[in-house]
Amino acid sequence: MQMIVNRLGRKAVLLALVTLVPAGAWAGGRVDTSLDAFLAADFTDSENITNTWWTLPAASNSLYFAEGVDGCEWNLVEVLDSTTDGFFGPYAGTEARIILDRAWDDEECEYDNFDDVVANIDLAETTYDWYSQDSTGNIWYMGEDTLDGEGDNEGSFAAGCDGAEPGIVVLGMPAKGQSYQQELYEDEAEDQGKVLNFVNMDGLTCMKTKEWTPLEPGHVEHKFYCSDGDIGMLSLIEELKGKTKFVELIDVDIAAPAPPAGPPFAEPACDD
Repeated sequence: MQMIVNRLGRKAVLLALVTLVPAGAWAGGRVDTSLDAFLAADFTDSENITNTWWTLPAASNSLYFAEGVDGCEWNLVEVLDSTTDGFFGPYAGTEARIILDRAWDDEECEYDNFDDVVANIDLAETTYDWYSQDSTGNIWYMGEDTLDGEGDNEGSFAAGCDGAEPGIVVLGMPAKGQSYQQELYEDEAEDQGKVLNFVNMDGLTCMKTKEWTPLEPGHVEHKFYCSDGDIGMLSLIEELKGKTKFVELIDVDIAAPAPPAGPPFAEPACDD
C-alpha cells in the first residue's frame, strides 16, 4: 500500500535537514520527568498540542496500516475536540487533550478499504490517551484507559493515582542521545524513550526514536516523527520483535466511525 501525501506534503517549501537546539537545552543524557520537573513546568494552554514534531490539532485524525506475518492491522488515532483535567494528587487540574486510539486486526488481509474493515471486523483494542504540552513543547503522557477485545485493561493508568507518574512522549527540543521516561506505573506501564538520530525522508526532517519497556523484553519500536519545521506527524513505526513490521501513515482527516459505547472511558478514574 502506498503512503499518501499528508498535510506536510502540501507545503510548497520544505526546510532542509536542520536541528536547532537552543543554548542551555538538554544536550544528550537523561531528561528529568520527576514530579519536581513537572511542577516546575508551565502548563498554560497545555491542551493544545503544537509540538513541531508531533502536532495534534483538535478534530484531526491519522490512519495507519501494517501488513505482517500475522495479518494486517489498521489503527486510527483521533484527536478529539475535548479535554480533561481530572487527574489526581499533584497532577490534578492539568488540562490534557483526549486522544482516541483504535485498532482492528484483519488476520487474513481480506480488506483493502478501511470502511470495509470497520463494517466487518470487531475492534481489537480501544484506548483513550491524555496528552498535555508544557511551554517548551514537551508532550507529557498523563495516562490512558485501554481495553482489548478480550476485556483486558492492562496498562491503564492515570497520573497521580496509585503512585502513577506521567512522562514525556515527545520532546519539544530534542537532541540526539536524550532518553526519557514516557510513563511510570509499576508493573503496568514503564515505557522508555530515546532520540536516536535525525534523518531526511522525502525532503522532510525526521526524528528517529527508540521506545521499549522492561515489562516486555525484546519488544522495541522505532518511530519516525517527520516535520517541515512548522508541523509534524508520526509517519512510520518500525516494530522489532521477531520479524520486523512497518506501520505506515496512509491517510489523514478521514470520516471516522463513531466511538464505541461503554468502556474504556475518556475521563480518568481512580478506584484507590
